[in-house]
Amino acid sequence: MIIKIRNNFRQQKHLVPGADGKMHLVVSPAPKLRFAPRTAQQAAAAAAPAVPTAQVQQTRVMRKVSRDTPPNIPFLRFESIVGRGGMAVVWRAWHREFNRPVAVKVLDAKFAATGQDVRQFMMEVRTMSNLHHQGIVQGYGADFADGRYYFIMDYVDGYTFGSLLNRKTHIPEIDVLIVGESVADAMKYAWDVFGVVHCDLKPENIMVDRDGTIKVTDLGLCQSTAAIQNKEQPDEVVGTPAYISPEQIYGDVDLDCRADIYCLGASLYHMATGRMLFPLADNDAILRAHVSEKIQAPDPRFVVPTLSEGFARLVSNMCVKDRDLRYQTWDEVFNDARAVEEGGLPTLHAPEAVSSIQVQ
Repeated sequence: MIIKIRNNFRQQKHLVPGADGKMHLVVSPAPKLRFAPRTAQQAAAAAAPAVPTAQVQQTRVMRKVSRDTPPNIPFLRFESIVGRGGMAVVWRAWHREFNRPVAVKVLDAKFAATGQDVRQFMMEVRTMSNLHHQGIVQGYGADFADGRYYFIMDYVDGYTFGSLLNRKTHIPEIDVLIVGESVADAMKYAWDVFGVVHCDLKPENIMVDRDGTIKVTDLGLCQSTAAIQNKEQPDEVVGTPAYISPEQIYGDVDLDCRADIYCLGASLYHMATGRMLFPLADNDAILRAHVSEKIQAPDPRFVVPTLSEGFARLVSNMCVKDRDLRYQTWDEVFNDARAVEEGGLPTLHAPEAVSSIQVQ
């Protein structure tokens, strides 16, 4: 579940000299975080088209329309709901002009009159429409109908790894490594070419289709370097507590691919062990675990003894709490995942780094 976090972690991290002569990251006690159900997306700094007044008025009229009722779009025949989120419903539909099935993400009418929500929605539309990679769900554009915005994208005939984890205790290491390599390749393209940071990589946002192709989806929280450069430190950060990176928790404005590397590492750990890094009931405790140097998830081999040392070191390197000691590029992640798949060990070795995953 994605939550909106009031950013009380701002100004709370600093470096202090230790008795060993090294600098150590210290997190000062912060007020207890307050949580609210996610009722709105983060504002995207990139400007989006203003909402026409006529559309806003139409939205107010249509606001009572059930989210389970699709908008009336002549060239689409809506068939079934395939996904639900806090702000939108995803439908499978038949596109009469494309002559094939598509997925249609329909923003709830109550959000269509809010500029902040529409800007974030349009940010996702622009990003997914620009990204052309077999490992990223392709978008085809958006429009407005019956008081709601909608976004047409590829329909993936498959399942998410989140749904797979609901049916299986864990996923074999070799399959998890293939997922890691595939996502690293896709996100390298998104980062290197467009400067895109996903900000919410997790098993529910990674899909596999019927021919075995791994695809990244749901860029609803994504940011671009252009947007990041114009941001001020936010009062709120948004993410999924189980997988969120420490820098997202702190509210750092200069997010880069290293935040996604952390999120993917936490996801791969979950897939391979069937256990989240910090399976705590309280969101506040989960966030503190991600940033605290004193709290680590157990070695994945303690949970699933058949996992290799190479895999344990790979995900530990991906989840280093200090991003300057983490993998710095997607190429590094891909190459080390491939090395582990071939029976080797990761090349990255930073003994001074503190990870969210302990390796014995």
